[in-house]
Amino acid sequence: MFESLVPYIKESLTKHHELYTGKCKAEYWEENLAYALRQAGYGSDWKPDCNHKSGADQTTDCGIRISNKSGSIVRDVVGISGSRLTGHGTLQEKLEFLSVPKEDYILSLATEKGNWGKGKKIYYFIVIDPKKLNYHEHEWFETIGQKGSLKDKPNGWKMISENYIATITKKMSDQLWTGVKLDACEEIHDIVIG
Repeated sequence: MFESLVPYIKESLTKHHELYTGKCKAEYWEENLAYALRQAGYGSDWKPDCNHKSGADQTTDCGIRISNKSGSIVRDVVGISGSRLTGHGTLQEKLEFLSVPKEDYILSLATEKGNWGKGKKIYYFIVIDPKKLNYHEHEWFETIGQKGSLKDKPNGWKMISENYIATITKKMSDQLWTGVKLDACEEIHDIVIG
């Protein structure tokens, strides 16, 4: 569905790396995607206002809500960060909040550390269906800290499913972290720069 964005994403990434050596992420990825969505005819309501609200970062002209995520690939998994959940007290309240998707698609611009360590600027444009991340339908267990101030104390929660693993980390404002297996993603497009 989103393959038509790839040439425009590559065009912007090429320009990004004419100026910067660092990876394209955060607001730069949001703006890059907004450009690609507009060029491909989807449109985008994205504005450069540094708004980090929960859920959708931008919406297309036909109402597709998109969450932009940087990502990191390790073996066959793409890791993405999610909402900070301290505003929801109990684990059950956190899972109830997560049970309602705030976006229609997660579009990740991921990298693999090994490539960048060798000077290869390779990005992976990955499409994830958030409806498949049904956190509230799985069993979660409490995790215990292995080091630091939470050593031997509860430091969050974790769940494991067939297609993804998720954790909620207490010392990071109860932030949600998800590792999605690449073969469970909707689309993956390699983008090689220079």
